[in-house]
Amino acid sequence: MMDRKTLGLVLATLILGIALGIKFNREGIKLELPRLTKSAVTPTPPGSGSVVSTAEVLPPSVNLGVKWGDIIVKMVRGGAIDKTKFLALYESRQSDLEQVKKMLESPSDQDIVVTQANSGLILNLLWPLGIANKTNVLSQGPIGTQYKGKEGQFASTGGWTLGARDGGKLFNSQNLISLNPQQEALITEISQNIYRPCCGNSTYFPDCNHGAAMLGFIEMAVASGMSKDEIYKKALVLNSYWFPQTYAEIATYMKSKSNVAWKDVNPQEALGVDYSSGQGAAKVNKELQATGLVPKVQGGGGCGV
Repeated sequence: MMDRKTLGLVLATLILGIALGIKFNREGIKLELPRLTKSAVTPTPPGSGSVVSTAEVLPPSVNLGVKWGDIIVKMVRGGAIDKTKFLALYESRQSDLEQVKKMLESPSDQDIVVTQANSGLILNLLWPLGIANKTNVLSQGPIGTQYKGKEGQFASTGGWTLGARDGGKLFNSQNLISLNPQQEALITEISQNIYRPCCGNSTYFPDCNHGAAMLGFIEMAVASGMSKDEIYKKALVLNSYWFPQTYAEIATYMKSKSNVAWKDVNPQEALGVDYSSGQGAAKVNKELQATGLVPKVQGGGGCGV
């Protein structure tokens, strides 16, 4: 039997072992120091702090208020779109293929309705229109003047690989939409006020697919007689579908900073350099990061086919 002194020593050892996490087993004593935990603030998951719903920025569908008419057919006929190449791009997307075939082969008098699903298709149809149709924005703008003779070096021209002709040779070469001087002036004005988040340029410098596509839309809208305010409104819809993450952030920023709902936002302001340029969008994102209000939206695409 243990004496009292020995028993006390054993009990003390057991108590100390429990406190320190000592394991007693047949192989001997193994020391495991207890893990220390720190209380930390869990970062706000992207999107959980958003004050704007995705549906506000990306509605199920929006009528753009313009019609293709015979524009697409003209682009196929003039080589701005190569029918075989274009169909090959969509051959694995059966939901789009039949629609694309019909659009390439016959005029349409139906209003263009954009959705999240078809926004990429509309981008690829407006893109060649923007680089091929004759307009002062191309001939008198930065590409036609500062880069005269080098028009094919841009993502919007050199990057267009779905035409029967080289994108650079298509530049400002076809009469797809007839425009009078007043319409040309309005297109120039509007194009200078609409930016895109993939770079720091306005539509007046359409050096990528998004800029060219936006120019194509503006030309169609102005030629149809659409009001300036309505054009900005529809242009914001297109940019939102093409850059969903950016515009969800802009909507969240405007709501959190100024308590302005997306439906009440001034489209021209939202499309301007302070928000829609690459620099403006980056600034918005940085401020949202600091407050944990960055939404998370999937979708959109790059500046290629």
